[in-house]
Amino acid sequence: MSRLAVKQVFLRNFYKSVTVPQTLISYYPNLMEIMANSTAQQKFKQTAMESFLETYYNPNNSCEMPLTFPTENLQCNNSSQTVGLGVDSCVETPMYLKDKYLADKQRYKTMRQWKRAKKEKLASNSEEFFILRLLSFNILAQYLLETYPFLYKHHDKQALSWNIRRQLLLQEIIGAQANVICLQEMQEEHLQEFLIPFKGLGYNYLYKKRTNDKKDGLLFLYRSDQFILKEYVKVELYQSGIELLSRDNVGIVAKLAIKECPETELVIATTHLLYNPKRNDVRLGQTQLLLAEIERIAFIENTLTGPKYLPIILAGDFNLEPYSGVYKFITEGAFEYQGKGRNLEPTEYRSLSNSLIPPRLYITDNCQHFNILKKRLRGEGIDRVMLENSESLTSDENSPTQCEINADTTDSQVIEIVHGHYAKFSSGVLTHPFHFYSVYKHQNRQGQREATTNQGAWITVDYIFYSDLEPVEKFKLPTTEECTALPTIPNFAVGSDHLCLGATFKIRKSKL
Repeated sequence: MSRLAVKQVFLRNFYKSVTVPQTLISYYPNLMEIMANSTAQQKFKQTAMESFLETYYNPNNSCEMPLTFPTENLQCNNSSQTVGLGVDSCVETPMYLKDKYLADKQRYKTMRQWKRAKKEKLASNSEEFFILRLLSFNILAQYLLETYPFLYKHHDKQALSWNIRRQLLLQEIIGAQANVICLQEMQEEHLQEFLIPFKGLGYNYLYKKRTNDKKDGLLFLYRSDQFILKEYVKVELYQSGIELLSRDNVGIVAKLAIKECPETELVIATTHLLYNPKRNDVRLGQTQLLLAEIERIAFIENTLTGPKYLPIILAGDFNLEPYSGVYKFITEGAFEYQGKGRNLEPTEYRSLSNSLIPPRLYITDNCQHFNILKKRLRGEGIDRVMLENSESLTSDENSPTQCEINADTTDSQVIEIVHGHYAKFSSGVLTHPFHFYSVYKHQNRQGQREATTNQGAWITVDYIFYSDLEPVEKFKLPTTEECTALPTIPNFAVGSDHLCLGATFKIRKSKL
C-alpha cells in the first residue's frame, strides 16, 4: 500500500469508533471530507443550547472519540519503518500502537474530569443566563518540535508525528464542545488543514501569527451561531527600538455579543508570552501592553464610582508560575517593579529603574492608552493607539498634535487630564483597573500542586483569568504527582507538551 493510501486510511479510521453526544456522532466517519456536507453542518448549528448543560453534565457521557488502528489496513511497505517526524511516515506495528494509545488514554482520562464549582443543580440556558465554555490549549507547533529535538529525546518518537498529534489534538479540542477556543502555537502552514472540522461545525476564527520570522501564532475560534464578533484587535507585543519589547509575542482581544441577546457582550483575550524563565520583566511589559488593549475594548462608560467594563476572560500560555510577579500583578491589580531584578524578585544588584516601557508608547502605568483616556475624560484629543502594528499603516503623522507627555525622558511624570484624574508614567509601579481571578487554584485540598506542562519538572504556566463572571465548572488539572504516572507528553493520549485548560461560565443576560 502506498504512503498516500496509508494516510487516507488512517484518517478515515481515526474517528470510525466514537462515543460522543448524538450531536457529534455523524460528523467524524471521515474527518477531512465530512465538513463539506452542508446538511451535517446545518444540523450541528441547529443544536439548541437548551441541551448544552445536559450534554456536559451527564456523568455517563465521556465525550470521547477513541482511535482505531486496524491491522488489516495499516501496513508499511517497509516493515522496519517507524513513525518519525515527517508528514508521510507510516506505522510499523498498528496493534502495538493501539495498545499504547489505550493504556495512555486510560491514565489520562482518570486525571481529567469536568468538575463543578458548586454543588447546586445547573439549569439549561434560560432568559436569565447564557452558558459559555472556553478551552485554552498550547498545541505545540510542529516546527518548534523539530527545531529543538533535544527537548523531546525522552519521548516516544512514534507519537511526535504531526499526523498523529493533529488527530489527538482535534479529538481533545472538539470533544470538549467549547463554544470559544483559544489555541497557542498554531503553525501557519498547518492552519487551513486544521480549520476544516471547525469550519464545518460552525466556528469562525481569528488568527495572528507571531511577528518577524516566527511561523506560529494564536488561533481564536468561536461559534458563529452563538456569538457576534463586534470588535477585535490583533496585538503585537514587539515594538521596534525597545529592548524590553523586542520579542515576537502577540495577543488577540475580541469583543463578542451573544447572538440571542446582542445587548450582552463580553471580552475574551488570549496570548502567549515570552518563554525565557529569567525575564519576568519582559512578561510584565508585555502584559502592560495587552491589558491596555483589553481596557480599550472592554470599556463601557465612566460612572461616579469609576470606569465600568464588560466581563473579561484572559487565557493562554503566560510562561510564568503561580504567585510570581506577573501573576500577582494580574490577580492583585498592582505591582511595584522598581528596585527588583529582572525576575521581579528582590535583588541587591542590577535592579530595575522606575521606567519599564518608554512613555512614547503613550501607555500609562494604569495600563490605559493616554489618548483614549484623554478623549473619554475631556471629550477631546486624539482617539489613537500609538502601538506599532505590522498589519496597519503607521507613520510619524500619527503622533499627537498636542504633546503633553515628554516622550524622551525616563523620569516619572504625572499629568492631570481633568480635575482629580491623573495619568502616570515611569512611576515604578504598575496598576490596572480589573479584578481578575484564576479559574484554577494551582493546588488541591491536600496541597499537591497542579501542572500544565513539563519544563524539566511538572509546573503550571497556562491560565484562565476572569473578571465579572461566574465560573460554574473547570476541566480538572492533574497534580504533579499524578503526572508522573503519565508518559512524557506528547504521547499517544496527549497531542501536545501542554495540557489543555477549560472553564464554563454563567453569563447574566443584559436587560433592555
